[in-house]
Amino acid sequence: MLDERTMRSAFTAILLCGGLAGCTKACGHDHPYVPYAVGEGGAAVDAALAVSDLVIDAGLSFAEQPGVIAPPNLSQWSLEGVTLVAPQERMFVIGLVRDFDGDGVKDALALVRSTAGGEAAQIVVYKGNQGGLGPARSVDTPGAPVNADPTCSPSQRLGLVGKRSALVELGFGCAGHGAKDPSRWLGIISLDGPAPHVRFSTIILDPPGAPTLSIEADGSDRDGDGLDDVTLRVSLEGGQAPFEPAPKASAVVRWFDRSAGMSRDPDEPDASLRALASIAAARAARPKDAPLVPLYVRQLRALYGAICAEGGSPRITRALGNGPISCGASSALEEAAVAEVRAYASMGDVIRAASALDVARRLHTSKNPRVPDPQTWITQAAPVSSSAALRAVSAIPQIDRGRQPSWGALAFDASGKLLVRTLAGVVRVDPQLGDENEADVSTWKTQVIGPDGAMRFIEAYSACDGLALHATFAPTGDADPRDVALPIVPAFSARCTSAKGEAARAIPLAWGPSGLEVIVAGEPVLIAPDLSRATALATFLDQAGQPGSPRSPSGKSVAFPTSIGIVVRGAKTRILRAKELDGGYGELRDCTVSDDALRVACIRGGRAFVGVWDP
Repeated sequence: MLDERTMRSAFTAILLCGGLAGCTKACGHDHPYVPYAVGEGGAAVDAALAVSDLVIDAGLSFAEQPGVIAPPNLSQWSLEGVTLVAPQERMFVIGLVRDFDGDGVKDALALVRSTAGGEAAQIVVYKGNQGGLGPARSVDTPGAPVNADPTCSPSQRLGLVGKRSALVELGFGCAGHGAKDPSRWLGIISLDGPAPHVRFSTIILDPPGAPTLSIEADGSDRDGDGLDDVTLRVSLEGGQAPFEPAPKASAVVRWFDRSAGMSRDPDEPDASLRALASIAAARAARPKDAPLVPLYVRQLRALYGAICAEGGSPRITRALGNGPISCGASSALEEAAVAEVRAYASMGDVIRAASALDVARRLHTSKNPRVPDPQTWITQAAPVSSSAALRAVSAIPQIDRGRQPSWGALAFDASGKLLVRTLAGVVRVDPQLGDENEADVSTWKTQVIGPDGAMRFIEAYSACDGLALHATFAPTGDADPRDVALPIVPAFSARCTSAKGEAARAIPLAWGPSGLEVIVAGEPVLIAPDLSRATALATFLDQAGQPGSPRSPSGKSVAFPTSIGIVVRGAKTRILRAKELDGGYGELRDCTVSDDALRVACIRGGRAFVGVWDP
């Protein structure tokens, strides 16, 4: 059985770390966190906040006793009073000397490599006897990466993690390494009995640009049957642009060594992840701590995605020689999503809060009583207005139904009249009287093209690597296409449905001297004018609105359809609803708003409507 008391005390320590700065056991030392977001005028927002590493110990020491690094080019080695002789044409890399089998005589475990170089290190074991050490016996490492490129640099690790268990990690670092190429082999070696063997192994993937994934092991006998079990603490830390540096976060995965074979603890990693979600929930309720919560949630999701097959892009694969680890439904993901809703609502960021709410609802399980309904937090941050007069528009809007982002078919003019782009031209609609007349306005293009006409925004997509969404730009003349990583984590997906990746919804707002403002998957971002980078938008800029944009003519207000209503963000933020639209807010598209933020028009089911809401 699991040691419930130990687990509860560990989780209590984790929760305390969420609110205290001096925690050193379950959490790492504090370090500054500076969120990288663009605010008013495009300046970086520097909010120096204290954030602790989120490291689960689960009541274990994870005190690996590392092996001794061998002197270079050594084939005979005197270590801890015994002499090790390497197999023919091999030299030592790392060694350990202990009485592994409890017979009172020293044994040895070592990594050796070819004197010719290039190959992966080999595991060898020396059984001790009264005369010293017996001959080296190799231990198979099925599935370990094979290096075919002599320019790759090998990496090796050896350490004692239990009374009779050792951890071995073998890998290569190679330029041009692919996202799906095996990077490292990690095994737990059982050192008791007459024939040491690999009790547990897995393959680790290290895609370019991914956060650093590290694994610590503990071989304690957790179920009291006299056999070393396998507990892994999986940690993620860091990462590259476009994301800001993230704290180290960890979760535990455990296997029990039983007579029938290795049996995985079904409570992990979700129990560890729930502890992290509890930190996020506690901080989301405090406005001064709320800006930290999306970072915590991002790391929690990244951990789940790295460990679990359900994330779509697991980095821990072929565990025990099989496929990736199946974790099942995770209540931790749902609790974290709810915490993210509350955090964004606390910050007054209603668009991101509504997007996070959709994620929480997709993850909702009726069996989880810990999760409240988070919609109330959003409506507290943005009042709901349901008093509206809606009018159907007769003119048929010209809609772009392709995959590419496009300017919508609706726009308001400075007088508050609605302009509708049709196949025959532009029609002007009076929202109050309903009059529809041909407008003396040139129609606008659907394509999203930069101010200098050189580049066209053609898609936002997930590359199915679990790291970041991307935006693609195609030249209108002689130039190379551009691909920009966005600071948005893709939604979990079991598999890609298209060879081109999975499209992400993108709503362009404006493309001006400060760059392209766009909402992708519910996240406002700014892509630099030279298409070199993308940053999160904390506040919309004052760039002029393009006809067909969700932005008002003056650029002061934005309308964005969400599942709970139309969010209008301007001098103040409101959620607009109408009984005619209830149950169908998720079907709205091409929404736009007037300068006074009281008139909103959208398209639903191919037809346009315009509404006038009370102040």
